[in-house]
Amino acid sequence: MYKGILFFLIACLGFTDAISDPGAGYNLSEEKGLYAKIADVPLNTGSGNIRLPELYQQTPVMLAFIFTRCTGICNPFLLHLKDNLESLGSKEKFKVLVVSFDPADSLSDLNKLAYRFGLQDNDQWIFATTPQISKLVNSAGFYPVWDSSRQQFDHDALLVGIDKEGLITKKLIGLRDVKSLNWMIRSIHDEFMLSYPLPRENMLFSCFSYDPVTGKKSPSFGLLFLVLPAILTIMLLVWFAYQSPKWRLKSAQEIPPAKN
Repeated sequence: MYKGILFFLIACLGFTDAISDPGAGYNLSEEKGLYAKIADVPLNTGSGNIRLPELYQQTPVMLAFIFTRCTGICNPFLLHLKDNLESLGSKEKFKVLVVSFDPADSLSDLNKLAYRFGLQDNDQWIFATTPQISKLVNSAGFYPVWDSSRQQFDHDALLVGIDKEGLITKKLIGLRDVKSLNWMIRSIHDEFMLSYPLPRENMLFSCFSYDPVTGKKSPSFGLLFLVLPAILTIMLLVWFAYQSPKWRLKSAQEIPPAKN
């Protein structure tokens, strides 16, 4: 029993070490909407007009949302993604679909962006617009907010993994490392991956609480319930060990002496 309790405690501690801050701005969540269907929308690409299912039914897709006039995260996001994919050198087949969520962007704007990053002749990358961008971003759980004073969208970087069934298998928020990207590649190819929910305020029995602002973890109420059986068992064993000599002494005193 003690080995089982110790295993669960170590597993709980180990899981929390793997937690990284995915970013929480603009209502984004890496957990919400997983295994939901991505929207079926038309895409305008340099190779012609297709529908999104025609793309992911041939090969899994990584979907990146950007807009070409972005003065913030978009360019670093694409550059980081390109460098990480080249560094990873994965032999798995998949497409990287870059879609603008700005209705003002044209296909010509996207082609110029591809040229800027040296991706215009890279068959793995597809740059596209869609007339149904609201439908697409809503299905992905992506909610950019227009700031009229700056003439910019407030948004975070979002990469969405889509398997050959059109299901969202994984989301990555922000600039992520090669390891996270490899997890996404494995997920869109439907490889089994151990997963667990991030601690939240409404999770009363989580082992630890995670503060995304400070990046610190602290023991939570659930940790007490995890170790409580072991603590109670130890207390009972100590009590029995303490009471046993008294019980034997009392029993010996109550036994009348044998008559000759």
